[in-house]
Amino acid sequence: MTTNRIKSSAAVCVPNGLTQKSKEVEERGRWGTKAEFILTVMGAIIGPGNIWRFPYLCYRNGGGVFFIPYIVFILTCGIPLFFLETALGQYTSQGGITCWRKICPLFQGIGYASHLIIAFSATSYIIILAWAFFYLFSSFSSDLPWASCGNYWNSGSSCDAAYIQIKV
Repeated sequence: MTTNRIKSSAAVCVPNGLTQKSKEVEERGRWGTKAEFILTVMGAIIGPGNIWRFPYLCYRNGGGVFFIPYIVFILTCGIPLFFLETALGQYTSQGGITCWRKICPLFQGIGYASHLIIAFSATSYIIILAWAFFYLFSSFSSDLPWASCGNYWNSGSSCDAAYIQIKV
């Protein structure tokens, strides 16, 4: 995203209808190309949660039969709500909380709720990434911790006898 630091002057209207002297307003940043914006939005929408969770949801809820209502819901609710949020942010030139407050002060709870959901999602993704890094760094040891059944966390029935290597 490119940021233009050119300052332009703008007249400010006050409630009595008169204009105050112009004041310097910093110009907003702009995307370099439309493709840059689309790819950034796709990365934010799809995210790791949808990549990991979608196959499980298809398997759990009937396979291809689940796919039909999923697509219908995405087309009727997901995409229109995404366009609503994008248009509100662009129209009000505000963030997620303040754009709803600018429309109606009672609606600022929608902004707080969406930010809370994002915080919870980010926390759960961080935990999953921590597991991935733990196993990545553990895989560099000479004997892999999960390659044998003699670990402290194993119970008597957690190992298959076919995988136990007997050393003579």
